[in-house]
Amino acid sequence: MTEDEVFDEAVEVALEAPPGGSEAMRAVLRDAKPWIVAAARAQQDRYVKLSVVSSGFVTKHPFLWRCLLLFVIPVTEWVLAVLLFKYGVNGNPAIPVVRDTAPVVAIAAVALGISYTNAVGRAAAWFWGVLGLGFITLAVVSAIFGALITVSWLTLFATVPLGIGIVWGVSRLTTALTALLSPPMVSARFAAARQALEEWRSAMLQEGVLPALRAASGGDRVVPGTELVFGDAKSLHRGGSLISHQPVPAGRELAELVDTLDGGSFALAGPRGSGKTNLLRAFCRGAYRGQDQVADLSVLVAAPVDYVPREFVLHLYAQACHAVLAHLRETAGKGVRRRWRVRRGERDRLARSAQRGLRDIAYVQTLTGETSGKFGFRGAELAHKRATSLTGRPRTYPEVVDDFRGFVGAVARALDPVRVVIAIDEIDRIGAGEPARRFLNEIKAVFDVPGCYYLMSVSTEAQHDFELTGMGLRSVFDSSFDEVVRVDYLDFQLARGLISRSVDGLPEVFVALAYAFSGGLARQLTRSARAIVRQPRGTSLGAVTARLVDDELDRVCKTTSDALTALDDRDGVTKLLRVLVDPDPDLHTLRDRVQASYAKEHSAIGDLADRAAARIAFLAVVRDHFTDDLAEVVPAQVDALARARRYAGSNPATGLALLEEFSSASRASPGPARSPR
Repeated sequence: MTEDEVFDEAVEVALEAPPGGSEAMRAVLRDAKPWIVAAARAQQDRYVKLSVVSSGFVTKHPFLWRCLLLFVIPVTEWVLAVLLFKYGVNGNPAIPVVRDTAPVVAIAAVALGISYTNAVGRAAAWFWGVLGLGFITLAVVSAIFGALITVSWLTLFATVPLGIGIVWGVSRLTTALTALLSPPMVSARFAAARQALEEWRSAMLQEGVLPALRAASGGDRVVPGTELVFGDAKSLHRGGSLISHQPVPAGRELAELVDTLDGGSFALAGPRGSGKTNLLRAFCRGAYRGQDQVADLSVLVAAPVDYVPREFVLHLYAQACHAVLAHLRETAGKGVRRRWRVRRGERDRLARSAQRGLRDIAYVQTLTGETSGKFGFRGAELAHKRATSLTGRPRTYPEVVDDFRGFVGAVARALDPVRVVIAIDEIDRIGAGEPARRFLNEIKAVFDVPGCYYLMSVSTEAQHDFELTGMGLRSVFDSSFDEVVRVDYLDFQLARGLISRSVDGLPEVFVALAYAFSGGLARQLTRSARAIVRQPRGTSLGAVTARLVDDELDRVCKTTSDALTALDDRDGVTKLLRVLVDPDPDLHTLRDRVQASYAKEHSAIGDLADRAAARIAFLAVVRDHFTDDLAEVVPAQVDALARARRYAGSNPATGLALLEEFSSASRASPGPARSPR
């Protein structure tokens, strides 16, 4: 099946309406088709890899095809053979033909019947059908050779194209027969292909169409109530899909840059957990591609924590070779009208180049040559033998870089207008500062290839260094990237859209609660939403908030206690540990006790106490704000609370100040009694 057929089928199942109905929703789904298709890209690639080309008519009308391949074609061949070889063309063969054809009709009927039995019956029927199709090919080849010997060249030129067409048709019929009656030798592959097709259909529906429908119908819809009610939430627990990625301005900015420039290197900068990995995955799968834009040839790799530059570039080279071979295999059946013969030659050269690259990466080549001579003169002989052995050496790092640049450049030129996108994720995992700078310094030699786009996820420090170039301070980030795109925190509107893609009908107050706990981080938003939907349906907002607060308070106390055990100040550690081991039920009192447990300034224990106090203060504000009496969610208030959540763990003084402002503005809870440390 094609991509469009699977998409249309998923749309019909989702809408549960005959063609022509729900035109508004159909238009929405057509606009979101790049996102829907990208969500099922992995399953589509697996199906393309396993599938065997066959006509859709075969799967829609299997009985007609079995009758044609197992009964009509063999019986017709036998009738023609009897007419031509036994009776000639001038006799009266009507009655004898019927008598001689009866056994073949019986065999064909038996073959048709056993094709519906077990694997042995299907295998026997398959061999019968192949035998019948083989006689057609044999007859065509015999006719061509006979024409070559007995008739004129003009007749031969007329029959050869006809024969080639018949042989091509026989090959297609053989493929259809194999699709219908897969013999034991290929049944496992066809079963895997059918399973991959079902997984593709399911992913297109569950991870693409249904989330798009929920986002379109519920993204701006406010669900009232303070009792926990929701519909389907299975998508929330499905990892590795694009459901957990909300289209963000950073993605659209990156797509605009890639559409505008003819190659380049671009960085995605943002805090950890903001969704940089999902954005890269979505971009590589084509989620940000235009409706009429051809699919990109994309490679997505993760930067290693402990790396060797040469080994990493070789890994990148190998992944690019595999991606090229997969792309050529996927588009093998799609003809290119413009310069078709030239493009076909380029595709063959690309395939050979990719295979040669994989071979050179995996093996060291050894060439052996030998020459010998022998001369005789009056009974005397003189023999000479010379052997030469050449063993290849591993390529140096500059040679590997040069080969890789040449390969991706050739791919970009040959596949134009297909873009080559190479995404390197998790560079911020290497570490901030010097490790990341050294990594970029060593691999940026592969950048700057026309028609090739490099996308990398980096830390926020990279953006800071990049912005300092305007003040005359240059860094490796400035020399490595053409542009740095910031992936910012989610606001409440984007967070509501993300949750609506995963959970159907979640009330607005619970969406706000999940967003407040997340602090605007997409990854944490998904975790908070999962914690909420794990609660029993019908639970009140106050009860859900209390359970989330208790769980978070337990984590705060345990993580702070674990960090304290590694410090040396025994008196200060003991006093703070006593407070954390037996926390006060009143969070405001607990916050004050934590802040008062250590009075020294600028110490590690004091920093831990401040961070714990800020997080406890946040939990107190959340518990006091999200009660059963909360009638309306104000987006500005929830955004302010999420902002305070972000600072509570990294900058306690600022976090406590923001919480005090929020409490004063909402009048829902008292502000912190003590000033920040």
